[in-house]
Amino acid sequence: MRYGYFDNEKREYVITRPDTPAPWVNYLGSPEYGAIISNNAGGYSFEKSGANGRILRYVFNQFDEPGRYIYIRDNDSKDYWSASWQPVGKDLDEYKSECHHGTAYTRMTAKYSGISSEALYYVPLDKSYEVWDLKVTNNSEKNRKLNITGYAEFTNNCNYEQDQVNLQYSQFITSTHFSQNRVMHHVHGNLDALKEDEYIDNKNVSMRFLGMAGQKVSSWCGSKEGFLGRYHDYSNPIGVINGSLDNKGNYNENGCGALTTLLELAPGETKEVIFIVGMKYDDEAAKIIARYDENENLCEKELVELKKFWHGKLEKFQVKTPSEEFNTMINTWNAYNCFMTFIWSRAASFTYCGLRNGYGYRDTVQDIQGIIHLAPEMAVEKIRFMLSAQVDNGGGLPLVKFTHNPG
Repeated sequence: MRYGYFDNEKREYVITRPDTPAPWVNYLGSPEYGAIISNNAGGYSFEKSGANGRILRYVFNQFDEPGRYIYIRDNDSKDYWSASWQPVGKDLDEYKSECHHGTAYTRMTAKYSGISSEALYYVPLDKSYEVWDLKVTNNSEKNRKLNITGYAEFTNNCNYEQDQVNLQYSQFITSTHFSQNRVMHHVHGNLDALKEDEYIDNKNVSMRFLGMAGQKVSSWCGSKEGFLGRYHDYSNPIGVINGSLDNKGNYNENGCGALTTLLELAPGETKEVIFIVGMKYDDEAAKIIARYDENENLCEKELVELKKFWHGKLEKFQVKTPSEEFNTMINTWNAYNCFMTFIWSRAASFTYCGLRNGYGYRDTVQDIQGIIHLAPEMAVEKIRFMLSAQVDNGGGLPLVKFTHNPG
């Protein structure tokens, strides 16, 4: 079966059928902030360490869930769908979509019920947060009233194993609250000892956020159960079905960030909603969201910067052989994947969750070889770092254990 094709001009892999045999994924980000996203928006993110800096939850060996979900609801018909085929999973005879995996960005397009959407996911260059930029267009001949809801499921512990295994602890150290245009998620070992106005920006509290720019928030939710509802799942969350979120936070349970805005679209009209996720304190989260409110077309500008950076790296080494397939892999995808293994030392994927104590010495040294001809300055910096951990008998010390730094 054919599910897509390589677009060599744009350096993208285009998935034309969303029902792929397995999640087909892309890497977003940098050494400071990493993210993995599938062709159906499943995946997780982390700051600095895939093992100990986890921000968004992902359940391995399940069904590519949860993820970076954006729901669209027609408030007249009460029908709803998602900007990626999953998690709602509309009939593919009626729902048409494509996923474009590019160099450090993924763009998903969808058409359903007279509405087209385009969701762009990326981590801005040299930034430590992620952006979900959604554009929605009314292709019908009547006015449409739509609810747009973004959903991010936060981990209750920055260590991915503690989050999913140590439930008697991890589910009792979190809370969420709403502030202006964002849901703030707090992780702390002793919330009872702090008053609410004390932990908003308390440096002993790990904080994550889901924010909205470009539109006004009409309702919000900070509880996974409050959003999904009892005996519901990601395909039919009660918050989307009801047309309004419950405007309640979470205390000592499973936290999340969910934000809804109401869009009214005339025939042919397009509007934009921007969701932003990161591990930041409240004041910095507010400044980040304000940048996207105040700067028109900022997302497209940042996408141009990403492409220029990555394509510039890849242009350092190009081959031309009689095999177009060989050229495609060497000139773009093998090189791009070598950069990802170099940056994260194989510590993040859908099959490997992340090293318990940071990077592995041997793997990191090996991975330098994959990019030394493309980015010698990056290779030199990493070689110096690795030499700092080498001992006189030729062995290597365990590398630094990464800890999250939300600020």
